[in-house]
Amino acid sequence: MSPSKKEEKKLTVDVREGKAWKRTLEIEVPRETVDEEFEAAYRKYQSQAKIPGFRKGKAPMNLVKLRYGEAIQKEVLETLVPRAYEDALKETDLSPISLPEVKEIQFKEGTPLKFQAEIEVKPEVDVKDYKGLEVVKRVKEITDNDLEQSLKYLREDLAQLQPVEREARYHDHLIVDLSKVQDGKKEDVKNHELVLDPHNMIKEFQDALLKAKAGEKREFEVSYPGDFHNKKLAGKKVGYRITIKKIKEKILPEANDEFAKTVGKFKTLDELKGKIREGLLKKSRRDAEVEVKNELVDQVIKSNPFEVPDTLFDYYMESLIKDLKGKYKKVDEKKVREDYKEVASGHIKWDFLFHQIVEKEKIQVTKEDMDAWVENFARDYKMKTEDAKKLVENPSQIKKIREDILEKKVLDFLRKSAKIKEETIPAQVIVKEDSKGQTS
Repeated sequence: MSPSKKEEKKLTVDVREGKAWKRTLEIEVPRETVDEEFEAAYRKYQSQAKIPGFRKGKAPMNLVKLRYGEAIQKEVLETLVPRAYEDALKETDLSPISLPEVKEIQFKEGTPLKFQAEIEVKPEVDVKDYKGLEVVKRVKEITDNDLEQSLKYLREDLAQLQPVEREARYHDHLIVDLSKVQDGKKEDVKNHELVLDPHNMIKEFQDALLKAKAGEKREFEVSYPGDFHNKKLAGKKVGYRITIKKIKEKILPEANDEFAKTVGKFKTLDELKGKIREGLLKKSRRDAEVEVKNELVDQVIKSNPFEVPDTLFDYYMESLIKDLKGKYKKVDEKKVREDYKEVASGHIKWDFLFHQIVEKEKIQVTKEDMDAWVENFARDYKMKTEDAKKLVENPSQIKKIREDILEKKVLDFLRKSAKIKEETIPAQVIVKEDSKGQTS
């Protein structure tokens, strides 16, 4: 029994597995299909052809082929390849995450069309060993020094500025008249306030103003680095002429019962300190909880190794570099790719793995989950629930929220099934660990 006409025209596909999640589809389109496409193209061109000596659509086919043969061949190829590729995906049930790289094309009228399409497919991971993980919850000890430091921050918030008749020191506030020359343009600012903060002021600026007195003038240039946070100044050399008008010193209020009353509803300083210590302990426990969940994620990734598709890695890096370019004038793309290689790989792996856990454990996002998210959003941003709902109405935003909720549910699931041992970490141990890798 001879095969049917439909079977004779059937596409053939072979799939070869390559590195990681690369697949090569070897596709063959039968000669009959190729010939039919050529015939259809010839008829179309013949009906539209305008050849001298013949009425439109009446030119002999041999002249049509002679004049338009190259264009017809190109059109047939551009029609058959995408169609064959889509049919091949349906036949092989593959879901590519990259555009195909088409190569090794063999194409001629009267013969089958053969070509290869290289793609990357979504990793198929059968996640395992994610229940009953053993984790240590390391809670930082709260010391008297931590308490005093927090108290100092409170005192600084309520500090007063008092004029002084002395040389400018670190942390002083200077009232100045400032002239700036940049790219040949001059800008004057009167009664501008500068804070000599060693952590937030560029060193050349600090050095020029330290030990200055009221009434003095200082002229200097500052060469700003290319990655300076202010894009208008990044990579620029700027000239300054500054007249110091006043120097003010920050006077901190004395830490006593009266100070405690100004901070809140506290009767004594000890009561305020107790509240501060309580807050520090809560933060320490929150930080420890974050580390627990990070450790759970790390363990799941280590227990389920797989290679990350190049397409997803490149997409992650391109998005990251785009974000960095939005913040900084100069971005070393090669260095970013190297520095963030492990971060990108871990992020992509976790994304696949937590979705696998979602499927295995049948974790779902309910309407109640979505409503609770909106309520929390409205509370955090001090807005009405109705207004919050309007902000998250579009499909892409809803999808992102659902993904965030799903990930949180997976982390909660992992934590509930984990074996967690809690330890208090002495302050001196933390200081010692924090100092690792530092250079003088």
